[in-house]
Amino acid sequence: MDSASISDVSKVFSIATPLLICGVFLWAIWRTESRHVLIRRLWQLVHGNQEISDPEIRAFVDEQTSLVSFRMFAGLPVTSLEKARELIRWAKLNGVQMRTLRMCGEFFDPDTREVKTRKLPSQSLQGVKLAGFVIAVLLCAASAASLVSSRSLLSLKATNRFFLATTTDVKPLWPLWPFDETPLRASNCSASNEAIQISTSFTPQEVGILCEILKDEGSANFFKDALKEQRWSAALLFLFCAWLSWIALFAWAAGAAARRLADRRLDPALPGSQLSLDLGN
Repeated sequence: MDSASISDVSKVFSIATPLLICGVFLWAIWRTESRHVLIRRLWQLVHGNQEISDPEIRAFVDEQTSLVSFRMFAGLPVTSLEKARELIRWAKLNGVQMRTLRMCGEFFDPDTREVKTRKLPSQSLQGVKLAGFVIAVLLCAASAASLVSSRSLLSLKATNRFFLATTTDVKPLWPLWPFDETPLRASNCSASNEAIQISTSFTPQEVGILCEILKDEGSANFFKDALKEQRWSAALLFLFCAWLSWIALFAWAAGAAARRLADRRLDPALPGSQLSLDLGN
């Protein structure tokens, strides 16, 4: 690796490092639904590890730190530290793991310890989510294959025929590997168009156009540029489909986990807890 490459790599890391740190803080704020983590880090940056002198204020800050810690590790947005402690006891009593409750997402209320049964998705909606996940995964696989492919996807305006091309040969898009046809190379263009049609499935008109393209000296650069643009598009499509499959998978998993938890019909109350009764006249 030459000095220029090393310099480029160092520049990338110098930019990526602060962005990564900012991303971690934003993720922590999103997960805990609080800016306490950021504010506490700023406090420590200014005052170091110096303790807060006032005991009540120190107790309040420690309580907020404990609450945010529970939200961070459990991933459950309880409203108070007491609710967090009750949820821990309830989960232990009923043999429910925190990751199960976290997986339920918006369908579980961590304060009341109840599944929001009215918001549970129907079986048909769950099927749509699962189908969306499968489609997104297939698109991810197709875009990943396009990233490593050495062939660019093009089409002939004259016949609207799609074909795969390299700098040396072209072949029809369909049928796909391993049932694909024999590629059309520039060396094959000396034969008659009808003979080439039999071996490649291109029509005589398409053979004539493609042979002119393959014989053109500028076609190699054109195919390279097309392949470069295709890979950029495939990379963007891959990232989008990966994000979409992630969202679809967890949307389906949340409904499935909440449904299983609701079927257990667990009592949200804790032993020895008092019920709030409306004794008004």
